[in-house]
Amino acid sequence: MNELKKFFRGFKQGFRNFSNVIADIINFIFLLVVYILGIGPVSLIGKLFRKHFLDLKKGGSSWVHRNLKKKPIEDYYRSF
Repeated sequence: MNELKKFFRGFKQGFRNFSNVIADIINFIFLLVVYILGIGPVSLIGKLFRKHFLDLKKGGSSWVHRNLKKKPIEDYYRSF
């Protein structure tokens, strides 16, 4: 009886390892397809139109200066 328990415990562990490998392969393929069909064309179109999605400047500060002014208190109460 003890040998039978060891066999099924090993069998269960083997299938768990097998399922983890299969899940890794499927996730890799799925993410590759999403990247190729989703992110790739957007990147190519952005490069074609010279669009910079991240407004990165070489050197200097990466802070974007906003010209914010103080509003009247009533504007804060009715924001929608």
